[in-house]
Amino acid sequence: MAKQPIYVIDGDQRTPFLRGMLTHSLVERGLGFKQAYQAANQVRGKIRDRGEISKKKLRSLITAVLQDEFNWEYPPQTAVYSPLVLVQGEETAPFSKGILSVSLQAAGLDPAAAYSIALEVEDSLVRQQEASISRVGLRRMIYTHLEQQLGAEFGRRYLLWRHLKTPDKPVVVLIGGATGTGKTTIANELAHRLGIGKVLSTDTIRQIMRMMVSPDLLPAIHRSSFEAWRDHPGGEKAVVEAFREQSTRVLVGVRALLDRTLQENESVIIDGVHLVPGGMDFKDLEERSYLIPILVSTLRRKDHLERFPLRQLNAGNRAAKRYRDNFEAIVEIQSHLLEAAEEHDVPIIDNRSFDETVVSVLSVVSSQLLSQLDFNAEKILD
Repeated sequence: MAKQPIYVIDGDQRTPFLRGMLTHSLVERGLGFKQAYQAANQVRGKIRDRGEISKKKLRSLITAVLQDEFNWEYPPQTAVYSPLVLVQGEETAPFSKGILSVSLQAAGLDPAAAYSIALEVEDSLVRQQEASISRVGLRRMIYTHLEQQLGAEFGRRYLLWRHLKTPDKPVVVLIGGATGTGKTTIANELAHRLGIGKVLSTDTIRQIMRMMVSPDLLPAIHRSSFEAWRDHPGGEKAVVEAFREQSTRVLVGVRALLDRTLQENESVIIDGVHLVPGGMDFKDLEERSYLIPILVSTLRRKDHLERFPLRQLNAGNRAAKRYRDNFEAIVEIQSHLLEAAEEHDVPIIDNRSFDETVVSVLSVVSSQLLSQLDFNAEKILD
């Protein structure tokens, strides 16, 4: 269930309170990331039940928390202009903490932690008082900061994604899950963090197939996954059997799309309910790509059911009532997907918190890639 938003009132402006933004602000004013994150958590805890707070009162509360917990004053933010440091490699470009922050998120860091590390790297560059640094030298510096602050695993993940900027074969992430589990939102965020430009949905593929084939020839694809059973002969397993039939048809289109994408040597993320673990033979695809299947679920019925009104708000033409009326069929399909994932050793991630789920998915993707690659961190650093 989504947390109740807290709003900051400043005259006529009403903006949401964001813990991540407060953390960034405190780090930019000189507080260490761990302390800034702790302070932001405490502030959010103190205003959680208020619903709204004035900007003046919020600032007083932040000041009090910083003084009581860290004996630290809350200075005004001042513009800081760092000296230009050039990064030299095959191409020379100025160092950018913003670009580095985005890159670090691919290693599984949340945005606040990524920005904090980027600030520390920038500070190290400034203190060196050098006009330039080699790309390898910068990479080693970033790796050292990650290793010291967060552990060697995050350093390895960062180097992994630096290596995959020019991969020998594409990365293919398949995110399956029942209707309403949040897989499309997660796929889009994952693509942003990993720099993957192509994101597709099996619903899009099914829609194209519906335009090309009449309901008389292929009725299975002309209903939603949770309503396909209405055209099925019946029986106790009608929901799952009809869904499997639809998935089998749609996976033909998924397979064709993947063949085309791999011919063009492009990485891609595909999400959709039709990505049933074990539903498609991936053996030759595994030879042509780094293939990573994941199943996203929402195991708590209450959380799952409450997502549908939010979905209606985000996509106005989708009626929440339709999903709620078919909720038992959706749950039955999810149970089938979970069983298939268990049978075929596909990682399952329970989506209870968006931020935590994204980090978990990134962790799975990185771990799977490390197991498939002949990856040598020292070689990349050298």
